[in-house]
Amino acid sequence: MTDEEKKEYSGELVKKCMTYCHIDYDDDEDIVELMVDTALEEMEHLIPKFDRFALTSRQKILVMVTVKELYDNREKYKKETTTLTNAVSSMLLKEMYGGETS
Repeated sequence: MTDEEKKEYSGELVKKCMTYCHIDYDDDEDIVELMVDTALEEMEHLIPKFDRFALTSRQKILVMVTVKELYDNREKYKKETTTLTNAVSSMLLKEMYGGETS
């Protein structure tokens, strides 16, 4: 994958996250991009053989849910720690330990 293709792939993921979060304006695009990068970095550390430019459907959902959680609760994260939902925890554990997608 070329650098241009990687940039396009990343841009599409940011746009999908903005749609998932119901953000209709570009004012927060930089913040969402940072949150996407953060989610991907976490996944790189947790998921064996993770490739940020070849995400599975489940991995895309994990990124979108993580970004939504971070975006919707950005004030909350300044003061307290929260836990992931059971569905997100389950998907992440399956990714970490090589669970089947079907």
